[in-house]
Amino acid sequence: MGRLNRYQIMELYQEDIVAALNEPGKKVLNFAEINGVLMTYEKEWRLPKTTTPSEFLEFLVNQKKILKEVYIADNYRYVFRNQKVTPTELALSLYPKVYLSHYSAVYFHDLTNENVKSIYINKEQSDKGRRTSLSTGLIQENIDNAFSKPMRKTNNFFDYEGQRIYVINGGYTDNLGVKKINGLAVTDLERTLIDIAVRPDYSGGVYEVLSIYERAKGKISANKLRMYLKNLKYVYPYHQAIGFYMECAGFSETALKIMESFPMFNDFYLTYNIPDREYSKRWRLYYPKNFSI
Repeated sequence: MGRLNRYQIMELYQEDIVAALNEPGKKVLNFAEINGVLMTYEKEWRLPKTTTPSEFLEFLVNQKKILKEVYIADNYRYVFRNQKVTPTELALSLYPKVYLSHYSAVYFHDLTNENVKSIYINKEQSDKGRRTSLSTGLIQENIDNAFSKPMRKTNNFFDYEGQRIYVINGGYTDNLGVKKINGLAVTDLERTLIDIAVRPDYSGGVYEVLSIYERAKGKISANKLRMYLKNLKYVYPYHQAIGFYMECAGFSETALKIMESFPMFNDFYLTYNIPDREYSKRWRLYYPKNFSI
């Protein structure tokens, strides 16, 4: 019997290879992770030192069909053929430390009756240093100009199995309020309510956001909301919008007072580009005409 070639050796160690690939407990692997497995075990599996990652993938993807190759976000991902991988799981594999946010977090926490077809993941920017204190030094004219225009939306998105995955490049928060639930990284209730107030168009718009706040009533901590807002250090006074949503949704006066503990130096807006609007004196906030209050 002649000497075994690298693919025959891989076949002999196939069970060990599959076990090694499964070791991290991930359904979706990238090239670097597969290459890492090869480099870690090639000696133990008696593979030739010249075995390349491409040859390893040839065995896994084409010859034995252990993995399936998926091209998304300008890169290949590899999923186990015998495991069901959801678009959400694939989305969370695209970048390190990403998490479900906005409408996806709303859907995850069962705060909407809508069938949310898109997936929203937050890919935080790098830490650029501490921001200034909340609402300090804002000029009213600058606020008015910024919110007279439509909300800027991400143009970073991908399609997979009929679902669109939006990648939101959020500011650095050190994953504040992000929890691992059932293996998925997702913002908790309080962080979700903040995110959708800041960017309502990523959650169905202001009327849907109000409905979400109504469903969240009695499930969240206003004190935790305040703590998160203090840590997030937003330049704009989003606490005014959040307090307004809470009032409209029927939150307790105690919860509203917690939001009122923040300073209100400027008039603010519930959302961008409001054509016909009314004004809340309590929250110093412009909101769409006929909005429920």
